[in-house]
Amino acid sequence: MDMKSPIPKISIIIPTYNQAALLEKALQSVTAQTFQDWEAIVIDNHSTDRTKDVVDAMQDSRIRYMTFSNHGIIAASRNLGIRMAAGSVIAFLDSDDLWYPSKLSSGLGCMDRGADAICHGLRIRKDGVLEGVINPKPGILDVFKILLFQGNSGIATSAVMVKKECFDRLGVFSENPLMVTAEDYELWLRFSKHQVRWGFLSEVYGEYTVHGKNASGNIEKQMLAEERIVITYFSAWKNPPLRELLSYRKRRMMIVFRAGIRIWQSGNRCASLPYLLKGISRLFG
Repeated sequence: MDMKSPIPKISIIIPTYNQAALLEKALQSVTAQTFQDWEAIVIDNHSTDRTKDVVDAMQDSRIRYMTFSNHGIIAASRNLGIRMAAGSVIAFLDSDDLWYPSKLSSGLGCMDRGADAICHGLRIRKDGVLEGVINPKPGILDVFKILLFQGNSGIATSAVMVKKECFDRLGVFSENPLMVTAEDYELWLRFSKHQVRWGFLSEVYGEYTVHGKNASGNIEKQMLAEERIVITYFSAWKNPPLRELLSYRKRRMMIVFRAGIRIWQSGNRCASLPYLLKGISRLFG
């Protein structure tokens, strides 16, 4: 059903590349929303499959389609969508993920209670099977410190809605190639540092698909990007207390340790051992 509004309340940004079958499910989950005043902007990195056919088959003028070469930087696709967006609220949905019908209405309800940005839980789907949940930490008081010293804390991009004014004030995703795989983490840190009010919903309103093509699959690249971001934000902290300095060193150690564990779990045990030594060295300076 085509229910196009002159100026939609929500703009949904969907970057995609050669995921026609998954994109179809993602778009179906958008059209099934109980809140219908939206536009969806599909940013296609020149797919060679049926992606354009999938969009056309939806026959919904609220869904806009754009081809765009992002040169391996998904942030560029998301930023294009933000620039194109007409809505006062931006929601992100990766083309291999999907939402449950009350996602948008629940997110808007949280914003009506004072949040500038919201995040909810996502079920993890791996090889077609639901296993586990990505859940943000509700009730966080100092989101910046939690993100800096404990990591992304379950803030998955497909679970985030943000008032567009936050991007106007604080900027968009970094397109620095050195930030690839962690550009969303950097943006949440930036928002939190500048007092963007987060609303964390413990309820699950969608699914996150795990497969071999996820952007975060490059372990070394992700480790370096995440550590670089932590160093940058902590270095801007003038005269940090000893407690925060120790938390910073522990955080860098754990970034490297986790990379080593993931490499170990992949079966390359010999390659994982240097990461343990590197992690210990981070703890001492």
